[in-house]
Amino acid sequence: MKEFRGPDDLMDEELSAVCFVRDYVEFHFDGPILRALSTVRIVDSSGSVTSSTGMDGWRDALCKLIGLEVAEVVVDELHAITVRFSTGSALVVPIDNNSKVAGEAAHFLARVNAPLVVW
Repeated sequence: MKEFRGPDDLMDEELSAVCFVRDYVEFHFDGPILRALSTVRIVDSSGSVTSSTGMDGWRDALCKLIGLEVAEVVVDELHAITVRFSTGSALVVPIDNNSKVAGEAAHFLARVNAPLVVW
Protein backbone atom coordinates (compact mmCIF):
# COMPACT_ATOMS: atom_id res chain seq x y z
CA MET A 1 0.00 0.00 0.00
CA LYS A 2 1.34 3.41 -1.00
CA GLU A 3 2.12 5.79 1.86
CA PHE A 4 0.95 9.37 1.38
CA ARG A 5 2.59 12.30 3.15
CA GLY A 6 1.42 15.24 1.05
CA PRO A 7 -0.42 16.08 -2.15
CA ASP A 8 2.77 15.60 -4.17
CA ASP A 9 2.38 11.85 -3.45
CA LEU A 10 -0.85 11.75 -5.49
CA MET A 11 0.98 11.04 -8.77
CA ASP A 12 -0.72 8.24 -10.74
CA GLU A 13 -3.77 8.27 -8.44
CA GLU A 14 -7.29 8.81 -9.77
CA LEU A 15 -9.65 11.46 -8.49
CA SER A 16 -12.46 9.31 -7.11
CA ALA A 17 -14.90 11.92 -5.77
CA VAL A 18 -15.61 15.63 -5.51
CA CYS A 19 -17.57 16.54 -2.37
CA PHE A 20 -19.26 19.92 -2.00
CA VAL A 21 -19.47 20.76 1.71
CA ARG A 22 -21.19 24.07 2.49
CA ASP A 23 -18.32 26.51 1.99
CA TYR A 24 -15.48 24.25 0.82
CA VAL A 25 -14.76 21.42 -1.62
CA GLU A 26 -13.05 18.09 -1.01
CA PHE A 27 -11.18 16.06 -3.60
CA HIS A 28 -10.97 12.35 -2.76
CA PHE A 29 -8.33 10.00 -4.15
CA ASP A 30 -9.48 6.60 -2.82
CA GLY A 31 -8.17 7.44 0.65
CA PRO A 32 -6.27 10.72 0.60
CA ILE A 33 -8.32 13.92 0.66
CA LEU A 34 -7.33 17.38 -0.55
CA ARG A 35 -9.69 19.96 0.98
CA ALA A 36 -9.92 23.41 -0.64
CA LEU A 37 -11.15 26.20 1.62
CA SER A 38 -10.08 28.85 -0.89
CA THR A 39 -11.50 29.60 -4.34
CA VAL A 40 -10.71 26.71 -6.67
CA ARG A 41 -9.81 27.15 -10.34
CA ILE A 42 -10.10 24.52 -13.05
CA VAL A 43 -7.92 25.02 -16.11
CA ASP A 44 -8.90 22.80 -19.03
CA SER A 45 -6.46 21.52 -21.65
CA SER A 46 -7.17 24.55 -23.88
CA GLY A 47 -6.29 26.97 -21.04
CA SER A 48 -9.87 28.01 -20.32
CA VAL A 49 -10.37 28.80 -16.62
CA THR A 50 -13.46 28.08 -14.52
CA SER A 51 -13.55 29.36 -10.95
CA SER A 52 -15.62 28.52 -7.89
CA THR A 53 -16.42 32.19 -7.41
CA GLY A 54 -19.92 31.72 -8.75
CA MET A 55 -19.15 31.07 -12.42
CA ASP A 56 -21.80 29.03 -14.19
CA GLY A 57 -20.78 25.42 -14.62
CA TRP A 58 -17.97 25.32 -12.07
CA ARG A 59 -19.45 22.35 -10.20
CA ASP A 60 -19.89 20.45 -13.46
CA ALA A 61 -16.29 21.27 -14.42
CA LEU A 62 -15.05 19.81 -11.13
CA CYS A 63 -17.15 16.67 -11.53
CA LYS A 64 -15.68 16.10 -15.02
CA LEU A 65 -12.31 15.57 -13.30
CA ILE A 66 -13.60 12.43 -11.51
CA GLY A 67 -11.84 9.35 -12.82
CA LEU A 68 -8.86 11.25 -14.22
CA GLU A 69 -5.33 10.19 -13.30
CA VAL A 70 -2.95 12.65 -11.66
CA ALA A 71 0.07 13.31 -13.88
CA GLU A 72 1.81 15.95 -11.75
CA VAL A 73 1.39 17.83 -8.49
CA VAL A 74 3.15 21.12 -7.81
CA VAL A 75 3.02 22.57 -4.31
CA ASP A 76 4.19 26.17 -4.38
CA GLU A 77 4.05 27.06 -0.67
CA LEU A 78 3.63 30.77 -1.45
CA HIS A 79 1.00 30.54 -4.17
CA ALA A 80 -0.97 27.37 -4.95
CA ILE A 81 -1.30 23.62 -5.07
CA THR A 82 -1.68 22.58 -8.71
CA VAL A 83 -2.90 19.08 -9.57
CA ARG A 84 -2.41 18.33 -13.29
CA PHE A 85 -4.29 15.41 -14.81
CA SER A 86 -3.36 13.10 -17.68
CA THR A 87 -5.81 14.97 -19.96
CA GLY A 88 -3.90 18.24 -19.57
CA SER A 89 -6.51 19.84 -17.34
CA ALA A 90 -5.52 21.12 -13.90
CA LEU A 91 -7.05 21.85 -10.54
CA VAL A 92 -5.55 24.91 -8.82
CA VAL A 93 -6.03 25.54 -5.09
CA PRO A 94 -4.64 28.95 -4.09
CA ILE A 95 -2.83 28.91 -0.74
CA ASP A 96 -1.43 32.45 -0.68
CA ASN A 97 -2.29 34.75 2.24
CA ASN A 98 -5.03 36.51 0.26
CA SER A 99 -6.84 33.21 -0.36
CA LYS A 100 -7.01 32.00 3.22
CA VAL A 101 -10.31 31.69 5.06
CA ALA A 102 -9.92 32.10 8.83
CA GLY A 103 -6.17 31.61 8.39
CA GLU A 104 -6.32 28.45 6.25
CA ALA A 105 -6.59 27.80 2.51
CA ALA A 106 -6.24 24.02 2.15
CA HIS A 107 -5.86 20.75 4.04
CA PHE A 108 -4.41 17.39 3.05
CA LEU A 109 -5.38 14.22 4.88
CA ALA A 110 -3.32 11.21 3.80
CA ARG A 111 -5.58 8.65 5.50
CA VAL A 112 -7.97 8.33 8.42
CA ASN A 113 -6.24 9.33 11.68
CA ALA A 114 -3.19 10.71 9.85
CA PRO A 115 -1.86 14.15 10.79
CA LEU A 116 -3.58 16.97 8.92
CA VAL A 117 -1.33 19.07 6.66
CA VAL A 118 -2.57 22.68 6.64
CA TRP A 119 -1.75 25.66 4.39
